[in-house]
Amino acid sequence: MAGLNMTDAKSPKRPKSPVPDKRALRLRAVDADDVAVISAFLQDALIDLGDMAFIEGERRFAVVVTRFRWEDTPKKGDPKQPAERVLCGLSFEGVVRVQTRGIDARAEPRRIFELLAVQAEPEGVRLVLAGGAEVRLEMAEISIHLKDLGEPWPVFARPSHPDGD
Repeated sequence: MAGLNMTDAKSPKRPKSPVPDKRALRLRAVDADDVAVISAFLQDALIDLGDMAFIEGERRFAVVVTRFRWEDTPKKGDPKQPAERVLCGLSFEGVVRVQTRGIDARAEPRRIFELLAVQAEPEGVRLVLAGGAEVRLEMAEISIHLKDLGEPWPVFARPSHPDGD
């Protein structure tokens, strides 16, 4: 399981309103290979349970995450350029059913989860969260949209993994 110093999730320099950024990421996934790319960009994203919603009438599952910007991360220990996080919106279209494991929204409505991976499955997509939790989205076909929201902000800790970064 990946370890994360949660202090970077509460950075005081977080932007107040979404402002377009020239480095903003926008991706669309329609197959398992695309999902693997999205998963790489979302590794170690932080998800507040309150920022997940299944909009059943629209067959959409939406979530806002705090994404670590792996694609623009300076070398470890470079004090001149801090690492960054950015708010990122995800929309999963054509969702028929949502199942969760290891998530108790009534007991912990504001729990923060660390996203380990997004995995394509024959019946849809699975969000693998730290601590054994997961969200399974049943979909007839894969349709995911990812979009950075606003500008990134500096963080002072980067996610660490037992096998190195």
